[in-house]
Amino acid sequence: MPVKSASLKAHAIFRDQLMLMVSPQNPLAKLDVVPVSEIAKQPLLLPKTGYSRRLMDKLFRPYAAQLQIRMELPSVGMIKSFVAAGLGVSLISASFARDQVLAGRVKLIPIKDEELWRELGLAYRRDRTLTRATTTFISTVRQLGSSSK
Repeated sequence: MPVKSASLKAHAIFRDQLMLMVSPQNPLAKLDVVPVSEIAKQPLLLPKTGYSRRLMDKLFRPYAAQLQIRMELPSVGMIKSFVAAGLGVSLISASFARDQVLAGRVKLIPIKDEELWRELGLAYRRDRTLTRATTTFISTVRQLGSSSK
């Protein structure tokens, strides 16, 4: 999300905040909130592509001269493992790191003066008649999405 196409109908089903993910040993782990300027001084582990990458590129653009991009990784799983090993920091959707946070392998910290959200949704063609199975699926997913908020 967002879906920008007149031929598609979209329903938001889940919204998740992007937060800074650090290893518990990282000096930033002691902070309750972290300014972008401090994140920019850390070795960064970035996703190679996708919405989160575009958001990070925009967020860090004012700090481009000082950025230390340590690695660009193809999967969220690799990013979580490398952050837990202390090889750098990254931004991640909070729900994607829930298990690692509960296990004490990483810490999530809100970003000062920034509210970054990742929104997931369903999109389907407006000009198509939906089958009963499809409408039931859409209804179920929307109900589950609203109950998890």
